[in-house]
Amino acid sequence: MALFWMFCGGMALVTLTPRWVVQALAGLLQGCGWNGEGNPFFAPGTVNLVPFRTLGDGYILAGNLIMFLPFGFFPALLWRGCTWKRALAAGLCVTGFIECWQLLVGRAFDIDDLWLNTLGAFCGFWSWCLLDRAAPGWTRRFRVRQIQD
Repeated sequence: MALFWMFCGGMALVTLTPRWVVQALAGLLQGCGWNGEGNPFFAPGTVNLVPFRTLGDGYILAGNLIMFLPFGFFPALLWRGCTWKRALAAGLCVTGFIECWQLLVGRAFDIDDLWLNTLGAFCGFWSWCLLDRAAPGWTRRFRVRQIQD
């Protein structure tokens, strides 16, 4: 479970950080010094509502799918009652929140990110299904159990 929460923290850092913070941190890593003074936390971002516009690069397609595989895989692995519908809904809700937040902090809302990330969570759930069929005893070891008094 710790691995899942570490993944969630890393995902939040990567996706919810304002653009100027990312640029300022990149400047620090390159030895240019901190460049973030005077930048607002909230700034308008860009919007893409045209499906398939940003799919020209294969790394965007693969990156979005792979990045959200854990959102479908870990809940199914850790908790009972996770169905494909719940995995799909969770992927859509988390992605929708991230995309809306990015619009507020000077990043981009992209409809392709929305459906690709949701599809990634869905694929993560089906990856768990395949693993559970291949090694059911192994996957059951990771289930969260209620502590009995």
